[in-house]
Amino acid sequence: MPPPEPAGVIPPELAAEVHIGAGPLRPAFDTLRRIAAADTNCLIWGESGTGKNLFAYLAHRLGPRRDGPYIEIGCASLPDPLIETELFGYVRGAFTGAADDHDGWLLQANGGTLVFDELDSLSLAAQAKLLRVVEQGRFTPMGGRAEIVLNTRFIGLTQGEPGELVRRGVLRQELYYRLALFALGLPPLRDDPAGFPDWLVFCIRNEARRARAGEPELAPDFVRQLARHPFPGNIRELQNLVRRWVLLYPGGAVPRSELPAQPGVEAADRLRSLAEVERDHIVRVLRATGGRKGEAAKILGIHRKTLLEKRRLYGLLPRGRDGGKS
Repeated sequence: MPPPEPAGVIPPELAAEVHIGAGPLRPAFDTLRRIAAADTNCLIWGESGTGKNLFAYLAHRLGPRRDGPYIEIGCASLPDPLIETELFGYVRGAFTGAADDHDGWLLQANGGTLVFDELDSLSLAAQAKLLRVVEQGRFTPMGGRAEIVLNTRFIGLTQGEPGELVRRGVLRQELYYRLALFALGLPPLRDDPAGFPDWLVFCIRNEARRARAGEPELAPDFVRQLARHPFPGNIRELQNLVRRWVLLYPGGAVPRSELPAQPGVEAADRLRSLAEVERDHIVRVLRATGGRKGEAAKILGIHRKTLLEKRRLYGLLPRGRDGGKS
């Protein structure tokens, strides 16, 4: 029986419909197909949100292990003391409190794919234990005597380029070589303008299918404006936007107010708003003082010359003269 699909990941039948355009992701998808067919260990790296987990899952579901288990381990949240018990499992009586046998992730993933998300977050000692398993293809549960032979594909995910992580000393070189027969780098969304429309369609179809809702409609100008957004959160950010639109506007038009703010636009709006507030305040003070500039400047806490400059800036001077009472 196929394993359940991880939340937020497209079903395999929909994955077959994905055709990423001529941008930097084209070679990545070509490599993905070769990885899936080769059924070999691999490393996938890229910025947060670039689709590493998605690519790992597709490598599993598009390959010969598609009907086997698929397990992802979040290494960043896994403390060292739990590595051995959770990865290798244990037999009853292996230690105080081990009342029953416990199947570790290695055994649970046997015959399928085991993914180490943020692999470089594992301590070097934990990486050494994993390395032995990858090299030997077998392991022994804690407290056990019989070795268990593995038939598992290992996939490591990192945000940094693996070779650089090795140079920094946070990824074991030997483990890198064992996993890096294929090392697939995923570009950030901002570097794939040609592929953006395909990613957008991809996310809309995926989220509408998951929500069992109609696909929201995006006007051509809306899409053009959306494509200018830098998407620092990459595909994950786009996916979250689309998920919101599917829930709020199923089968309907998405209004322009849903466009994410462009860099610098929000700040410009805030500055313009402050200027408008200041102009209105100056007008109110001048009215309250009967147009007496000296008194108005004192209330505003500024020099009279500064008040004159602000009146000129905000178009509050009668044309051709200073105007008003002193």
